[in-house]
Amino acid sequence: MEEKKYVDEQVLIQKLVSGDEMAFELLFYRYRGKVANFIRRSVPPQVDVEETALEVFLRVWLSRERIDSQRFFAPYLFRIARNLVIDLLRRNVEHTIYLQNESFSADFCSNEAELNIEERELQSWLESVMNKLPEQRKKIFMMSRFQGLTYPEIAKNLNISENTVDTQIRRSLDYFRNELKRIKILLLFF
Repeated sequence: MEEKKYVDEQVLIQKLVSGDEMAFELLFYRYRGKVANFIRRSVPPQVDVEETALEVFLRVWLSRERIDSQRFFAPYLFRIARNLVIDLLRRNVEHTIYLQNESFSADFCSNEAELNIEERELQSWLESVMNKLPEQRKKIFMMSRFQGLTYPEIAKNLNISENTVDTQIRRSLDYFRNELKRIKILLLFF
């Protein structure tokens, strides 16, 4: 049964590569839910999952001539989704850092001492949260976020798979998100 599905999928992919819109539509409906679920698990709640999933399929359509019809389609599709999620998370982090920098510079003029205290407290909190991460996860996160290494570079340096790097980064980000939520709840309580 699995072999027949693979053969049918190969035919659809061959048609997709040649520009067949119906084949694209069939693949879209076959994988749309799985891609959306993957994205939903990987991004913050404010990200529009459906729009992001559509972006994944748009990228598939635009790069259809480069698809290898002799390979499984799902890994190719989810690699595109993973890369898009990584781009979204990077932009989200960069946007947050930008907003923090803007906020810091506006407050800096009015209350430099208070800002220094808040910055030290934030740095202290970040260090304490990072120290709670398992050692390997912490190392991977720091190599990615503070040293600017790519996933393949980290994998090579630590002699692990890129998939492991990706998993550990996602788990780190989830942990940070949960810690931020916990602090927000405490702040609301007080």
